Amino acid sequence: ELDVLMLGCIFPRWCSITAKKSLKWMPVLGWFMALSKTVFIDRANRATARAAFDGAAAQMRREKQSVFIFPEGTRSYATSPDLLPFKKGAFHLAIQAQVPIVPVVVANYSHILNAKERIFRSGVIDVSVLPPIPTTGLTSADADRLTQRTRDAMMDELIRLSHLRPYDDGAAAATGVDMGAGTGARRKVEAAL
Repeated sequence: ELDVLMLGCIFPRWCSITAKKSLKWMPVLGWFMALSKTVFIDRANRATARAAFDGAAAQMRREKQSVFIFPEGTRSYATSPDLLPFKKGAFHLAIQAQVPIVPVVVANYSHILNAKERIFRSGVIDVSVLPPIPTTGLTSADADRLTQRTRDAMMDELIRLSHLRPYDDGAAAATGVDMGAGTGARRKVEAAL
């Protein structure tokens, strides 16, 4: 629920996202997403999903555009550092476009939003941008290994983020952005959550 607001703090220029096809038909949101070149994926139809990725790969190369993809496919709502199994579409897309994967790890934010326990308050969400993982020269046969390598790196960072002490300065609606994985350098970016 907070992913889009929080990721907006680090969203680079010329970047779009992937989203499930059903969102395309939502008034206002769907129009905005279509205008921002969102890649809509029909998860139920493997053939159209592959075609959408073909078009996305061509668009990424042609326009030098980045695409945010959430490889878990759905939210886990975990309260401890954990990742669901990764879907391979993002990795096939990166290989097809021959572009690097730049893993972005968002710390668990159940201390800010937890629908089950009815928690919703201001706070800090730590984000790490990991070093790019190259795909140059890889083929679809390498997708499994690339998926596992990326997931392992992200899981290690998610565990590291879970051990960082949250900001205690009482600043409302702040998002922590880790500017270097493992360096401990943290910069606060104000965001209206």
